[in-house]
Amino acid sequence: MRTVVFFVALLLAVGPAHALRCGNAIVSKGDSTMTLRHECGEPTQVEQVVDRVPYRAYDQLNNSYYTAYEERPYEVWTYNFGPNRFVQRIVVKDGKIQSIESQGYGY
Repeated sequence: MRTVVFFVALLLAVGPAHALRCGNAIVSKGDSTMTLRHECGEPTQVEQVVDRVPYRAYDQLNNSYYTAYEERPYEVWTYNFGPNRFVQRIVVKDGKIQSIESQGYGY
């Protein structure tokens, strides 16, 4: 059993995180922002970001195609848990966790 726990901890520490521990709870990709706030509290920072996604559109007036852009807003939540833990950046789209990324140690 200890071996399994060790390997799970090792997987969480390497590369992009797929889960975040907050106290005794764990939040992960696909969880809602409501769950994230409930388990981890308010984020240190929330960034509003917009992706511009290109697509082909047809202009009937000029009888030609052109590139148009759709704006897709999302947020990046940052949690700074202090100097003994890594800062966590969480991408939130449509109210759900899309990814969790560990940064350097907090302050």
